[in-house]
Amino acid sequence: MSNDHRAAAVRKLMNNERQGVLCTLSLKHDGWPFGSVTPYALSAAGEPIILISGLAEHTRNILADSRVSLFIQDAEAMSNPQAGARLTLMGIATPVTESEIEDATRRYSARFPESQQSFQLGDFRLFKIELKQARFIGGFGEMGWLQRDELVD
Repeated sequence: MSNDHRAAAVRKLMNNERQGVLCTLSLKHDGWPFGSVTPYALSAAGEPIILISGLAEHTRNILADSRVSLFIQDAEAMSNPQAGARLTLMGIATPVTESEIEDATRRYSARFPESQQSFQLGDFRLFKIELKQARFIGGFGEMGWLQRDELVD
């Protein structure tokens, strides 16, 4: 599979799924990996947007070290997860900028209408994962790395 086909498969998986496992570096436990299930939407460029609370462990971790990964798995393959597509996105989590907030809020709200309650609370903020690279596994024997310029529009 060429990287063009791999990138198309990555975008399809990201669009089809709605949640992943966000992995941060633990502030409390000396940099140990810390994972938490996190819903995501996609920015206009195709980067994940997450809505996180200031009270959450992963938020404190991001504020201390913004390097994260987001693991996304094909939900259709849960009965045989190693046969299905899966993806680890690596990037930097940063608060959504003022110039992007309206579009990011609209995109997140469209994907998760129930999130409106969270937007009303003062401690929830949108973060964008600025992608650096990704590891995609499309099934047995089909895998490869993709760089940022292959992942975003």
